[in-house]
Amino acid sequence: MQKDKVIFITGTDTGVGKTVATLVLGALLKAKGHDVGMMKPVQCAGHDARYLQKTLKLKDDLKEINPYYAPEALSPHLAFKRAEIKFDQRQVKRAIKNLKSKHDIILVEGAGGLLVPLTDNFYNADLIAELKAEIIIVSRLGLGTINHTLLTINEAKRRGLKIMGILFSENNFKRKGLPEKTNPQEIERLSGVKMIGIIPYLKPLIQKNILKQCQHLKLSV
Repeated sequence: MQKDKVIFITGTDTGVGKTVATLVLGALLKAKGHDVGMMKPVQCAGHDARYLQKTLKLKDDLKEINPYYAPEALSPHLAFKRAEIKFDQRQVKRAIKNLKSKHDIILVEGAGGLLVPLTDNFYNADLIAELKAEIIIVSRLGLGTINHTLLTINEAKRRGLKIMGILFSENNFKRKGLPEKTNPQEIERLSGVKMIGIIPYLKPLIQKNILKQCQHLKLSV
């Protein structure tokens, strides 16, 4: 395994289940014996970074895990302007460098999708390129996800980003219809990008449950 590997978890939209996906990936990798660190470079409202720090039992300082925090649930470039925070990707790169010195794999949870602006002229996709990270795309299962996922894949390819695979998230408990049953295979067929698998609706969201229900994921690092 390549040491100091950086995996960026991005989404096709907000609320698709990136935080759960990051937790699941972290738990599975740790169970396989990897030393896993994580980062959420940008967070606008909420406590996802603190939650992941606690649940994955990480000893890294929260300010290192989450260098930029704004209190309002807005696009980062707007949230930072309103909070009078100046985003500087060099600070994120310094934090990543320090985390890489302590861990074998760093999971980076992005804010929304590839084209979420962190400043007026710097996007998540730009940060991924600067971090030299590979990406995992987290997608919904339901109707509409083919369009959203293919758009994300095409933009990643256009920018020369390396895609590890697509991870689908079942973020509510309901009976699956035909779209939910067929979309993952269709997206894999149409895009040529590997489907890592489907994270089932997990309740309670604890390590024992994750390890029991998510061993089927095709995760290779």
